[in-house]
Order: sequence, then C-alpha cells, then structure tokens
Amino acid sequence: MKMLKKMAALLLVGVMALALLTACGDEAPSKSFAQQTEETVFSFYSKVLGVEKNDADMKKLAEKTLGYIDEDGVVTIHEDMVDYGKPVNGKITITVAMPLPAPNTQVSQNAKTYKAFEITPENLSQIQNAMGSVETIKNLNGVTINKLGVAAKTINNKTYVAYAMEYTYIIPAQPAQ
Repeated sequence: MKMLKKMAALLLVGVMALALLTACGDEAPSKSFAQQTEETVFSFYSKVLGVEKNDADMKKLAEKTLGYIDEDGVVTIHEDMVDYGKPVNGKITITVAMPLPAPNTQVSQNAKTYKAFEITPENLSQIQNAMGSVETIKNLNGVTINKLGVAAKTINNKTYVAYAMEYTYIIPAQPAQ
C-alpha cells in the first residue's frame, strides 16, 4: 500500500510539473509571411476605404483569383474577376476581384494577362503604390464601398495578395435630348 501511495504521489508531482511547463509556453505561433501580408494589406485598405472587417465571402473570391496566377507570376484575366450586376433604382453594384498588379503595371480593359505584384519582406512597406486603383474607385462621386476581402497566398515560394470588393455606384442621370 505504501508503494502505491508513493507511486501516486510521484505521478501527481509529474503531472503538476508538466502543467507548470505548459503554462510557460503561451506564445502564439508565429504567423506566416502570407498571413502578415494579408493583415498589412487589409489594414491599409480598411483605413483608405473605411471598411472594418475582412468579409469572408469577398476573401474567398480574392483567394479564387490567386489561383489565376501561374508559376511566373502572370495573371490570366477571367470573366469572373468583374461582375457589373444590374442597374436598380439608378444604382449599380459592382464586384471586382483581382491579384494586385506589379508596380507601374496598368491593367487595361482589353488585357488578357498582367504581371502580379510579388510581395517580399523588403517591398511590403511599398505595397501602397500598387493600390492606386482602389483609391480611384473610392474617390468617384456616388460610390459606396459595401464589402472588402483580402487574401494572400504563397505560390512557388512567392507571395501574392488579392482583393475583392463590392461597391455601389450611382449612375449619373443622362441629359435629355
């Protein structure tokens, strides 16, 4: 019986020691570079556009467009990257989703492909330079940003980020002829 009590006491001491050691390691696991990129980009967008949450549906749409990037970082433009919706009561709701273009890259309406912005730790702080199109949308008269989603992904050891945004635009009245 004494041996059983000693074993139980030793077992209890061991469990308590493990519990103490477990409490010491309360650091959160470190975030991947893609997660850091996503948070940084969303933080910038949220300040510029006044959007408070990374909308789950818009984020999924942004993630989908990251699949349009090939191993060389070239985005093939797909029809589902822009949805113009239907006009209702003089307004139209538009959804745009796309990986960020590389700096100094203009994506025209007739383009079939464009180069995506490869994000590195060195250029993450310069990411604002690739976001001009979003600021342009916000500055249009009659535009209301409804939802925003940002996603980042590492493809072949290269990190890219995409956004998806839903906004409503008031259609200007046409002058009578």
